[in-house]
Amino acid sequence: MPVNLPAIPAKFRLRTALVVPFVLEIAAAVGLVGYLSFLAARRAVNDLASQLRTGLSSQIERELESYFTAPHDINQLNAAAFTQGSLDFQNPQNIAQMHQQVRISPYIFGTYCGTEQGEFLGAGRSEVGSKEIRLWLTNMATRGRFLSYELDSRGNRLAFLTEDGEYDPRSRPWYQDALKTRGAVWSEIYLDFATFLPVLTASLPVYSEEGTVLGVCATDVQLPVEFRQFLSSLRIGKTGKAFVLDRKGQILSSSTEEPLTVGKGDETLLLQAVDSSEPLIRETARFLQQEFGDLKEIQQPQQLDFSVHGQRQFVQVLPFQDGRGLDWLIIIAVPEADFMDDIHTTTRNAIWLALGSLGLAIALGILTARWVTKPIQRISQASNEVAEGALSQHIAPSALLELDQLATSFNSMADQLKASFTTLEQKNEELRITEENYRSIFENALEGIFQSSPTGQFLKVNPAMAAIYGYNSPSEMVNSVTNIPEQTYVDIRDGQRFYQLMKSNGQVKGLEYQVYRKDGSIIWIEEDARAVYDSQGKLLYYEGIIQDITERRLREEALKKQLEELQIEIDQSKRVQEVNSITQSSYFQEIQEELAQVDIEEFWK
Repeated sequence: MPVNLPAIPAKFRLRTALVVPFVLEIAAAVGLVGYLSFLAARRAVNDLASQLRTGLSSQIERELESYFTAPHDINQLNAAAFTQGSLDFQNPQNIAQMHQQVRISPYIFGTYCGTEQGEFLGAGRSEVGSKEIRLWLTNMATRGRFLSYELDSRGNRLAFLTEDGEYDPRSRPWYQDALKTRGAVWSEIYLDFATFLPVLTASLPVYSEEGTVLGVCATDVQLPVEFRQFLSSLRIGKTGKAFVLDRKGQILSSSTEEPLTVGKGDETLLLQAVDSSEPLIRETARFLQQEFGDLKEIQQPQQLDFSVHGQRQFVQVLPFQDGRGLDWLIIIAVPEADFMDDIHTTTRNAIWLALGSLGLAIALGILTARWVTKPIQRISQASNEVAEGALSQHIAPSALLELDQLATSFNSMADQLKASFTTLEQKNEELRITEENYRSIFENALEGIFQSSPTGQFLKVNPAMAAIYGYNSPSEMVNSVTNIPEQTYVDIRDGQRFYQLMKSNGQVKGLEYQVYRKDGSIIWIEEDARAVYDSQGKLLYYEGIIQDITERRLREEALKKQLEELQIEIDQSKRVQEVNSITQSSYFQEIQEELAQVDIEEFWK
């Protein structure tokens, strides 16, 4: 029959065992430290990029709010003048308020009001970016035609300039949208017919105190050149870009010098971000469309990243909504390389430095291993001899303090082994005698001795215990009784009482109850037991002693019965004495004499 021997591990020289782990440890430590440093740097870059994107997008948002809050404020001022009758739609000679509003806001193209009668009055620039401000007028006197007048620096009307045909403000989208929403609203972005730059209109309906519609005031706003200059001035890494899109994906402004429109003349359109000539803007827009499907789905600020040609890009998207119809996206895109270039350079330098340190460590490890090997070999040889039984071994001192201490300890160990072997043999003999004594007591005891689990199974019983319950052997009883409460207790309440006492007191003393034997017969037993716990207080098992007290209980029952019968006899004798006492009394004798003298027949008549 073949014998399976344990596999013999591969053998290594001590020098190899000392050097290789040392080198591997250094290599692993250097690599791990370098990798963790790289990850830490990358996390720092991510945090920095996140903070940069969040800060820049919030800054852009505040800038946009500053631009697009003023037009609605202007509309409210003009609406107040409208309701107060300060606007003369029939023969305006001075519109200083509207003139000042356009003059101090370079990105305001014009501001005006229209009435329910089709009248129109406002001030606006001759063209986008121009400082020349004109008066615009349409009323019954102009026969519904749009007239322009020159204004002086105080808003006074001067000479007539142009006539541009019929114009009814009530038919214009800015007028109809305001009445439809019954509140401040922005128009869709459109291109100015002269400059083809993006323009949008803020409008506000005007009501009388009775709630009657008087008209609508509006302000035309061009996306300001200043805002684009503001975007260009932001420091977004080295090559990062900032841009603003509408929900159609059209670029409204950006930090680049790329034109915002494509085409010429009437075919001029706003540039789609996915068609941008700037790679970062183009790829970011394509990524957002792939990620969300529709830009309208972006309703919360997003911090995302994607890869272009294996290069990671950080993206921050912040929805810009003013509650009046503006619904744009502020987007910051920054290449990870803007932050990681210096880190990569530092990492490469660290790798070369680590490799040089590793080579030096290998050389030092080999020299150290050679120096340490010789005294260890001497100790190893002495250990082998001790293992073969030659305990009288002594190691010569070593120049290495630790190895010298090891040699001293080895010599002391060899001396102690002799004494230990002698002591061990004595202890083993004492333990053997103790174990035999315990086994003898357990096996030969006249009382039943047991151990049982908290779940109701016998763990161990002695022969006397098995005999009390009618089993042939302890093993038969342990295997047969699997539920002590149900299989042994005649009255289940005795079992409950046992467990309650154990739970409250941890022991029972002199507990008497009836149990079933193997053959079903019933006997009386007396039990003394205790609960055994481990060091943590967990219940391990119960152990105790059982005595068969059936004969004693029978004798007690017989004695009790005899006492009851004797009590009955005593009670009968007492009653006889009481009857005799009554019949012998003088009173009873007198009654008898009287009864004797009674004529019964006469009595019944």
